Amino acid sequence: MSDEHQTPLQIDLQLQRLLEERGIRQETLLQVISSAEADLGFHTDPVTGHRLAYRSLPQVTYWVEYQKDAQGYTILSAYSHRMKILEGFNLPPKQAAEPLIWRCAACEVALEIATVKLVYLDETFAVDLPACPRCQRVLISEENAVQKMALAEKMLEDK
Repeated sequence: MSDEHQTPLQIDLQLQRLLEERGIRQETLLQVISSAEADLGFHTDPVTGHRLAYRSLPQVTYWVEYQKDAQGYTILSAYSHRMKILEGFNLPPKQAAEPLIWRCAACEVALEIATVKLVYLDETFAVDLPACPRCQRVLISEENAVQKMALAEKMLEDK
């Protein structure tokens, strides 16, 4: 058995119910975390110590907010969306309305607002999102994923 399957996840009951509603399985959480921990592919909140990682699978991108501790990982939130994040946006940073807290773990720099391209059902959208100015790893918040992006996905599907 691999280490991935032996890593304990701490998930409170209320969050477990939400994850079930969202169709997010513990195996998927472990995939996202294992991948992120292997290559520092996560963002960190230096105030809380939270980590936010994502992994794009063929049809869905999964996000997991978690804390790492001696016992394993405490899952704080998880969500998904079906829009594909295009790499290589290379557009100049913009001013955020308020300072961004999240930092790129791999590059050790604060995220900046950048115009990022998202694709869904052959439609491309340019959206201002936090991203690492060096490696261009994007951060999509839970609010954006489960509200705004979900609405846009539904509207495109209903066309």
